[in-house]
Amino acid sequence: MKVKTPQTGGIAQSTQGRDKDRLYVITEVRNDFVLVADGQTRTLANPKRKNLKHLRLLPRNIADDGIVRDGSFDNRVSCLLKSIKEQTKS
Repeated sequence: MKVKTPQTGGIAQSTQGRDKDRLYVITEVRNDFVLVADGQTRTLANPKRKNLKHLRLLPRNIADDGIVRDGSFDNRVSCLLKSIKEQTKS
């Protein structure tokens, strides 16, 4: 299933730039770009601005895993993205 429209809480993979192949969680959707966080280098307090053309949207959402925005958001997102990356490698 291919996702075409970005949603807050969705998982996306970078396809361009220095961060190519890195997984992110979409924190905010704007017109032609989104703000993304990975919980490590890009936290919820300091998200990265990414063009939609440079992202591949995955059919998964953090709400499916029960992650909510609270004090431990960055840690939970970081662990979730690591597990998703491990699942896609095998």
